Amino acid sequence: MLSSEVIGNDSLKDKLRESVRHNRVSHAQLFLGPEGCGNLPMALAFAQYLNCENRGEDSCGECASCRQASQLTHPDIHFTFPFIFNEKEKRLKCSDWMPEWRSFIGQNPYRDYTTWIRHIGKENKQGNINARECLDIIHRLSLKTFTNGYKVLILWLPEFLEKEGNRLLKLIEEPPDKTIFLFVGHNPDRILNTILSRLQVTRFSRLTDEEIAQGLAASDGLTEESARNIAILANGNMSRALELVHVSASDYTNDLYKWLVVCATPRIPDMIDWADKFRALGREEQKAFLYYAIHVFREILLMLNHAASLNRLTGKEMELAGRLGKKLDAERVERILQVFDRYIYYVERNASAKILAMNLSVEIMHAFTRKSLPARQVFFKAADV
Repeated sequence: MLSSEVIGNDSLKDKLRESVRHNRVSHAQLFLGPEGCGNLPMALAFAQYLNCENRGEDSCGECASCRQASQLTHPDIHFTFPFIFNEKEKRLKCSDWMPEWRSFIGQNPYRDYTTWIRHIGKENKQGNINARECLDIIHRLSLKTFTNGYKVLILWLPEFLEKEGNRLLKLIEEPPDKTIFLFVGHNPDRILNTILSRLQVTRFSRLTDEEIAQGLAASDGLTEESARNIAILANGNMSRALELVHVSASDYTNDLYKWLVVCATPRIPDMIDWADKFRALGREEQKAFLYYAIHVFREILLMLNHAASLNRLTGKEMELAGRLGKKLDAERVERILQVFDRYIYYVERNASAKILAMNLSVEIMHAFTRKSLPARQVFFKAADV
């Protein structure tokens, strides 16, 4: 992957290239940023740049090393990622999942962990990076390089390293010559402190709406207006934007308004009808609707906090937000946002769509009819998912 293909983060690109030119590459780095910020694509591009035979301002993209790196087959660029240990299928380490990994990254490197687990058909299982994989990392990096370049390990989501990850400490502290660790993560609180303390952190910012819109327009051929609308809903997350590409948001304002009227009235038969319609939607469409609701209520929160000048709503959305702002205070809007975020989690984990939709309607109904919103309805819990 070329650096020029990575969306945004231009200052980081310059900084990383400069470190290579001056031979000041840190041997253990953490590319840290929110989901969809592009830290994995940047790691792929940096690994390719390190081993390019004719590097300039960017990788040449034409030498044998660049061709291998772009196809994820370079013998000196290694990958570790969360996977599902399956002794029966003899899938015991990451190298056993490389065909699926190449397919996943080849489709788009901005996608997230949930999409990865869905890609390998293991949605009901939890991935991790276990002791066997740590031992395999030590083995792979102890071998001599096949070329004269750098030996690079890209470890995606170190948050999934179990305590056995401490086996890597000596290797990280005293790596073989020209060996580079590129850890790519989102949440430093979930990374082993013993490993985190040994990494040089490079922080990535959330992408701007303009950067996401440009990336979508370039890669998916969307109109400028459609790309802009999706970018606003994605809120700086390119992974989320890609999920929304094939989902039309043209009627979401009317749909949201009608549903909120049902919840605020409240009319139980109409809630049941809405739950049936919600169930008929595909999972990505369900998530898109909830993301849109988050977008609208986030802008309402800005209005209630006297920051309306920062809102990104259309005229029709402004009318809806104005009506809702008169009925809700900031505290209840914040709790509603938490509810929507939680239900996206449920959708991703294949919760019963009709039960989910009905319970969501009841929770929003309480937001309109009570001073405080219940933290969770007793008849639908996270454990039920």
